Amino acid sequence: MTRFDCDLAILGSGFGGTLLAIIARRLGYSVVLLERGTHPRFAIGESSTPLADFKLAAIADRFGLDWLRPFAKYGPWKAAYPHIHCGLKRGFSFFRHERDRPFAATDGNTNSLLVAASPDADHSDTHWFRADFDANLVSRAVGDGIPYLDQFEVTSVRHDDRGWELGGARADGEVNIRAGFVVDATGTGQVLAKALGLELVDPSTLRARSRAIYSHFTGVARWHDVLEAEQGPAGTAGHTFPCDAAALHQIIDHGWMWVLRFDHGITSAGFSLDPDAHPIRPDESPEMEWRRLLNSYPSLARQFAAAEPVRPFVRTGRLQRRLSRASGPDWALLPHTAGFLDAWLSPGIAQTLFAVNRLGRILAEDWRGPGRERRLTEYGRAVLRELVWVDEITGTCFACFDRFPVMTTASMIYFVAAHYCEERERAGRAGPDDAFLLADDPVYREIAARVFRQALTTPAADADRFTAAVRDELGPYNLCGLCEPRWRNMYPYLGTLPTETSR
Repeated sequence: MTRFDCDLAILGSGFGGTLLAIIARRLGYSVVLLERGTHPRFAIGESSTPLADFKLAAIADRFGLDWLRPFAKYGPWKAAYPHIHCGLKRGFSFFRHERDRPFAATDGNTNSLLVAASPDADHSDTHWFRADFDANLVSRAVGDGIPYLDQFEVTSVRHDDRGWELGGARADGEVNIRAGFVVDATGTGQVLAKALGLELVDPSTLRARSRAIYSHFTGVARWHDVLEAEQGPAGTAGHTFPCDAAALHQIIDHGWMWVLRFDHGITSAGFSLDPDAHPIRPDESPEMEWRRLLNSYPSLARQFAAAEPVRPFVRTGRLQRRLSRASGPDWALLPHTAGFLDAWLSPGIAQTLFAVNRLGRILAEDWRGPGRERRLTEYGRAVLRELVWVDEITGTCFACFDRFPVMTTASMIYFVAAHYCEERERAGRAGPDDAFLLADDPVYREIAARVFRQALTTPAADADRFTAAVRDELGPYNLCGLCEPRWRNMYPYLGTLPTETSR
């Protein structure tokens, strides 16, 4: 039997768990990193955002991880790590499709929306090809001397006032681990939740409702090319950046499709579907369902006409879940283990990095001090509060898919909060404990609550009035002219241009 006695055991070697292990080792703690599977491996949660980039850079600076910083922007990533695949993400793009009709951009862009998040490619966000990115982090962890046990199956978990004892098995024998603290980064594995008997929140209280079907593909046409093939140059005339260099959201009846392009010819794509409106048909394979959905929307069928999946489809049941607790005196869950909502608006990487930064700071500043338990309690509350907040945003947008002009305005709650937090970061006014997307700002949350209530009952015909009212509501938070009619849903980069220092 192999035995380890460590300060910290981390279950799950996705980027969040592995990065936390590297930070802990850097701070002088003994760490064991445990993984049920192997690397490289397929993973979703692939699209970064400016707030994620800021947090990644802050982690690199705070913990002396100079090698990590280039991953915070597309240009430096490509220069420093050309062998680690990624994709260019200039912002977010959205297009509303009608069943059995080719997409046709309307006057005023009432069925499309582009929101730029960067001024150019060099300072852009990225899509992370997780098989490469996560495997690279694990290699660095091993290089730092962190014991890494893959293909490790947890068979027993015991917890007492002395800490944790984890029993498990690998192909080469049994393993026993004593740890003072355990972090569960397993996502749906939820090892600690089962061991501690943590309760799941009643799913009927969660606003977002979706299931997913997805894979990676080759041969996916650029949406820009499809638009111009079907409408000529008029199809893309108003675009403020290339619509494919984005988290591309193709919205359908009671659902949406993400399309994320990587630089080496792979495209991540998947449908997120209302499980009531799109129930799984028992006699329909995932491949058949995928093709049926595409064929219902002619322009999507054209975009994927030559596409081939490079791995089997994944089809899920309802995605939404949230636990009642996310931390204790000697344990913590990363956000994707504490709960999950949907890939809508790409929150996952940022939420994980916010959590890793918080736990890293506790390790650095108060691990053996009197404030540790209080800070861990605050950590758990922050994780759950941010999950609730993202659920409010996501669920409201989903409820407005049938009224695209109303949905675009409801989504501005996300974009205004994101821009506000980004400008605060650029100005050096962001605190280390600031929450994701103003989740801890009661004034902004109350504004959002009013806007979301109105969105649920506003007909598409009243969208202009609704947008004007929301623009007034957002007031001092709206630093970049969102909801302004002059942009006609085509927003250029409206943030502060990067300086040499901020690069």
